Amino acid sequence: MRTFLFILLICVLSSAQAQIKLTSGQYTTEDGYYTVTINYDQNSLTLIEPNRTSVYTRLEGNVFRFIHPTNKIDYRIEVIDPSTIQTFKPNVDNSRYTIRLSKGDATANNEQFKTYYAMAERYKAKMITDKKDAQLWSFCAAAAMARSSMNEEGFKDYANKVSLSIKQIIINKAKCPCEDAIPTEIWNKAN
Repeated sequence: MRTFLFILLICVLSSAQAQIKLTSGQYTTEDGYYTVTINYDQNSLTLIEPNRTSVYTRLEGNVFRFIHPTNKIDYRIEVIDPSTIQTFKPNVDNSRYTIRLSKGDATANNEQFKTYYAMAERYKAKMITDKKDAQLWSFCAAAAMARSSMNEEGFKDYANKVSLSIKQIIINKAKCPCEDAIPTEIWNKAN
């Protein structure tokens, strides 16, 4: 009986040691175009993207799973090391993408996320209180949300597209209605 308990204890300790503790923070794709925020705890990963937040639960070892509630697609994240993950869909060829902890000041990145996420929430609230301009405020909310987690290059591209959309629905195209979310230089270049 003691031998069995000893072997069981070794197996449990081995599996616990095999689990890698991921560093919470901003993660960026290898091409540098897309940045997300990941909050890690022992049994889950919370992936915060510009348009959604998904909670992945530990499936086994260093693999976490999220099943989309609408389309039932099974998404996985594997923790490769404390600062690297791979996203994938099981049984789908060439679906693995590597995402690494962003370099630079993690505190600044977290402050950026908090600032622009709160701004996006304010614009979402305006969608409800100012229904006649709800479409406008939704574009502003989308720009702020993108700015909360995209890298600079990705955000500039996205903000340009949002600016063009806003310019289609407003009368005064010279001034951005949400300069706190879309920088003036991006607004002015959007044609």
